[in-house]
Amino acid sequence: MHDAPIYAQLISERGDIPTLVRSEARRLQRDFEWILSWDPSTGAPLPTSAARPTSGSRRPFSPTPDPDDRLDTP
Repeated sequence: MHDAPIYAQLISERGDIPTLVRSEARRLQRDFEWILSWDPSTGAPLPTSAARPTSGSRRPFSPTPDPDDRLDTP
């Protein structure tokens, strides 16, 4: 699919939308995991043993896609 000329043309005209969406979804997931790791009664992070596992570190929003999300890389 990625070798199709029409796909390459669409990416050059519109950007790699699937990659941008995946990158934003991962960012939101990290943010929600960070939020859910806080104890509302104390306003502090939950103890490590009670904290939810995270999929990665919390990063600020970036308008550029995460290189790991690219469809055209193996």
